Amino acid sequence: YPASGKLVGDWRQGEKIAQDGWGLRFTDNDPKRANGGNCYACHRLAPQELSFGTIGPSLYQFGKQRGTSETIQRYTYGKIYNAQAFAACSNMPRFGHNKVLTEEQISHVVALLLDPESPVNK
Repeated sequence: YPASGKLVGDWRQGEKIAQDGWGLRFTDNDPKRANGGNCYACHRLAPQELSFGTIGPSLYQFGKQRGTSETIQRYTYGKIYNAQAFAACSNMPRFGHNKVLTEEQISHVVALLLDPESPVNK
């Protein structure tokens, strides 16, 4: 879990990260630019998205269905940080473990999934 102890960040930043596919490709030649999560490549997050992947489960209304308790916050953060700690054969990348996303970026994605005001939960 993050050293700051802050599991939930800003959902608006999380939406930008979820939409951003930058990073870890041979054509991404700006090492100062932060990686994106590219979440829509595998998941449905919001109903207004025209295109999304289906290799991962739909995350639409994730927080609305599960709530926002500290247990859910820890689960969500942990799943994004290292999905294989929850399911050894998971196809989901280990975003934190492999340093694809920072702890702060992961907390923003957690906010996107859990915040009642985010498009995921509308």
